[in-house]
Formats: sequence, C-alpha cells, structure tokens
Amino acid sequence: MFESRYKEAYDAIAPSQELVENLIGRTKAGNIKNKRNRFVPKVAAAAAAVCLVTAVPVCAAQVPVFYRIVEYLSPALADQLVPIEESCTSQGITMQVEAIHLEGNEAEIIISMRDADDSTQDLVHGEMDLYDSYGLSDYVSDSVIGGCHFLTYDAQEDKAYFQVTVRSDHAYHAEKLKFRARAVLCDKSEEIRDVDLSGTVYDAKTKLVTLSGSGGLMTEEMLPDSLRKVSGTSEDPRPRTNVIDGIAAADCAADDFTVTGIAYQDGVLRVQICMGDNWESDRHVALFLRDSDGNERHSDRSVGWDEEVGDARYVFYEDYYIEDIDELSDYTMYGIFYSAETLIEGDWNVTFRLDGIDK
Repeated sequence: MFESRYKEAYDAIAPSQELVENLIGRTKAGNIKNKRNRFVPKVAAAAAAVCLVTAVPVCAAQVPVFYRIVEYLSPALADQLVPIEESCTSQGITMQVEAIHLEGNEAEIIISMRDADDSTQDLVHGEMDLYDSYGLSDYVSDSVIGGCHFLTYDAQEDKAYFQVTVRSDHAYHAEKLKFRARAVLCDKSEEIRDVDLSGTVYDAKTKLVTLSGSGGLMTEEMLPDSLRKVSGTSEDPRPRTNVIDGIAAADCAADDFTVTGIAYQDGVLRVQICMGDNWESDRHVALFLRDSDGNERHSDRSVGWDEEVGDARYVFYEDYYIEDIDELSDYTMYGIFYSAETLIEGDWNVTFRLDGIDK
C-alpha cells in the first residue's frame, strides 16, 4: 500500500532503535552526563537524531524516556519543551499526545500508548504499530497522508512511543486540534530468513494486476518496458502492471509469508512474495541481495497489489533488482520478515489546543 511505502521512506530519517535503546540505558543508569562526551554515534545516526529533535519543539517535559532522549541530544531545546498531557482510553489502552509541532500543512506528533490503569491485560509490552489508522484534524483541514515510526518501549512506565508525521492539503490551525487512531498492532516480531534463488526461472509467465502502490530509487522512466505501468480504466483509474504469474493467492499461507515466484529476465531479477491475509495483521519484508564478495543491496523498485480470496485479502509485493547478473549462482538472498499479528480496534480521540505555545 502507498501508506506502507511512505512509512518505509519516512522511517529512514528517524534515529536507529540501537541509538534509542543505548540512550535510554545510559539515562536509567544515571551516567548520561558523565558519558555524554564519550558517546559518539555514527554521523548518519547523529544527523538523523537531530532531525527528529528539531522537528518536535513541543514535548511533555515530565515524560522520562522521551524527555531524556531530547535532553541528551539538545539540552537547550529541552529547556523550551511544553507538555500537552491529553489522553484517551479505549479497549484497555490509553493513548496520550505527548508533543506536536505544526509547520504549515505538516505536523510532527509524538504519542504514547500504555495499558490503562484499570486494565487486567498486558497489551502494551513492546514494539507496536498504528496500522495506518491515524489522522490529525483542525475541523477545517484533515490529514491526507502520513507515516508512523515506532521510537521505543519503556518497561518502567509501560509506554510505547511513536513519532507520527501527517500532511494536509491546507495549513493546520492550532486553535483546536484532534488526533485520532482507530487500530493498533501488537506483538511485533522480526525474523531473518534465507530466500532460495535456485528455483529462479528465466521465462516467467506474467499477469496484469491493479497496483495499490509502488516505490523505489528508480523512476518509472528508468525501467525496462516490460516493467512499466499501464494506464487504468475509466471504472478503475489506478495504474496496472505485469507481474509474475506464480503461486495463486488461494494456495498461499493466510498467516505467514509465501515466496510465490522468482524470475530473471530482461536483465531484471524479480522476487515476488505474498504477505498472507493482512486484514487483521501486518507483514512486510526487507530483502537483501548479496554477491560473492559479501556486498548487499536493496531492491531498485517494488510494486504491491491485493488479491481477494473469499473474505480474505492477500497482499503481494514484487521487488526488482535491475542489473545484468552473469552467474546467478554467485548470489544469495535473505530477508528480514516483519510481522504484527494482534490487531486491536478502538476509538482513540484526543482534542487539544495549542493556545499560548510559540509554534
């Protein structure tokens, strides 16, 4: 889906999870001031972390984890942070808006999720996802595109923190804002799996599908003719493209990943994977192609589409590696398979004003 691709691109500018976890560990140990000069993250990670902080000038100062992260990266900025402290509870989970920064028609928001005070369930206990179900409204403008990045989980406070970015067609007004969420995914996990290239075919049959999204470093004009999009119809204007006609959706696992086809033709290695039924879960894969020298690369472009089987919606992605490969046997592939299997649908609405805050 387009939202998923946007989220992947957005995640790339956020601080690494390792940086966040290391930082939390240092603050909890009470050694952060003594170690500040000795902790030197990689340049890219440091720059990304600064992007995060400078984009969020309003934050709840009493939030231990996130405030310590901001204070560590920019003490001067931390002194200017202002709490919002607005929350809503639904389905045993309390959502709180911790911080927001408005810049025209864009908004950066920090929110947290925790188990409600009277909840007997342990729903919040690690990495989570907002499942593309969120939005920001000022009762005039509403978000039309967004991305969400999980920041960290603090076990001491039982809080999962997220950074959300949303964009509207028009500038937001700060007099009255409402942030909403309709679903969260819990129990996120990841697993590294090898992808067997030995069954690659060199003359694959293809089929025309209607795309739900596409993305990558290569533009449409840079693709071979066989991979370019085809215009939609008057009934459905969404673009279409030809993909491998591999294992049918009905033969794929509903609750797991299935490699449905691998082909090398027209100078392009194409890898197609079904994510199973994603109506009440979320699965995606980051693939890596490795040569005989150990060099790795991501795909140059990918496309996604859905296929329905009864009441189930099977999600497919096909990744393109566009280069001439002399000996495919010299290459290996693996993927990081991400999944979140527990969907909780709720009704979280937080309404607040930014009166008196210098935005």
